[in-house]
Amino acid sequence: MRKINIKDLELNIDITYILNLYASKTPIIIDVDGNIFTKEEEVKKKAVIYRNHEVKQLSSMLDAKAIASHLFADYKVNIIGTICKIKPVSNWQNIIDMNKTTMLYFDHQSDGVEIFEDKELEDYGWNASALEINYREISEFIEKSCDGVLLCYDNEIQFSGFVIVNDLSDVKQKVKEYIINKAKQNIKEQLIDIENDDVIDALEFFGIKA
Repeated sequence: MRKINIKDLELNIDITYILNLYASKTPIIIDVDGNIFTKEEEVKKKAVIYRNHEVKQLSSMLDAKAIASHLFADYKVNIIGTICKIKPVSNWQNIIDMNKTTMLYFDHQSDGVEIFEDKELEDYGWNASALEINYREISEFIEKSCDGVLLCYDNEIQFSGFVIVNDLSDVKQKVKEYIINKAKQNIKEQLIDIENDDVIDALEFFGIKA
């Protein structure tokens, strides 16, 4: 999985293309790699750093630089010729909101990973907790073993971020296998009370024979 620290990210955006889309009242969506899209279905598996669906047009008296500066007002704009340099870190909180419907989970700076947005994966996480496997372990496994992107803010003191995966079915299969193997290891090391009701239910959920 790609890990991208938004603190170090700077993108070069073609002003001419952006202004053409804006003039035609076309939605503008930009992903973490600086690719520009016009339809939401094109970015379902992308980490988005900019989204503009506004049809309101600015005064035609404004020049291209002024319009670009307005469109990217939250991104520390630096315009050189036809290139607009933007720094997404300045709009980090809004970027988190932009990706809420597509992220698999959010890693909060104080609470960590509390929930998986996919119901089946959340069921895995909930049951795994009874087997001494927490959300942190599962999320680290996903980031190590699955394809996608972890977009984060990390200044070595604070960390927050979210994950978007390429293939959810693949993730669920790999996570389930990981939990089963880890649970068997925990049983072998006597870390689990196999007579506990919650443990019995979790073992049954994953089809594990103690």
